[in-house]
Amino acid sequence: MGLKIEKWGAFEGVGDGYGFHNNGKFYAVLETKVGSYRGNHIHPYDQHTILLEGKASYIKFDGRRVYVPLCKGETVTVNAGVPHILNVEEDCLTFEWWDGEFLAEDCTGYFEDITRDRIGIKRV
Repeated sequence: MGLKIEKWGAFEGVGDGYGFHNNGKFYAVLETKVGSYRGNHIHPYDQHTILLEGKASYIKFDGRRVYVPLCKGETVTVNAGVPHILNVEEDCLTFEWWDGEFLAEDCTGYFEDITRDRIGIKRV
């Protein structure tokens, strides 16, 4: 059995990405550039992120805004159903996985001040 690693989550101006499935979960390695963002959505499954390089934080909305700095080598979990966005302070590289398939629904009304004048991913 081998992993089938495919280009995934790569968007011009945002960064490259690669993903794979294993044991019912989805995993990704994502590059995210300064001046862009990832997220501004919610998932039906918990999302876990490890910062490998660079500097970034998650901003979550769980009744109020919560700022969670990412520290190299430490795992940060965003619980299912919680709106969140990755705020990039330096070009960064993350390893991320979800407790199921990657599914995301855009959210509005939480992070417009962060997405303004930045490049991001919008699902249609």
